Amino acid sequence: MSIQKKQTLQKILTALISYWEPAEWFLILLNETQNDELIEKLYHEILKNIKEIKSKWQQEQIKTALEKLKENSEQVIKADENEANKMLDDFINNI
Repeated sequence: MSIQKKQTLQKILTALISYWEPAEWFLILLNETQNDELIEKLYHEILKNIKEIKSKWQQEQIKTALEKLKENSEQVIKADENEANKMLDDFINNI
């Protein structure tokens, strides 16, 4: 797994802390590991958990936070943009 993917996932989780309680826990786990396999599993577990959110209000809040993050990323980050946008799109599309 690339460092870029881990950093992008860290940004996503940081943006979600205010809207999704497990985000902080996942962020702690992510920050404590350098294991690519575990990071990949965390990524899939986060996606799964977001898909299971029942509250429409919470889904919209998360989607809005991720869209803002994507807009900011597009303005600031041009290197490895495709991978970062794909990850954000995966999260947005799974809500």
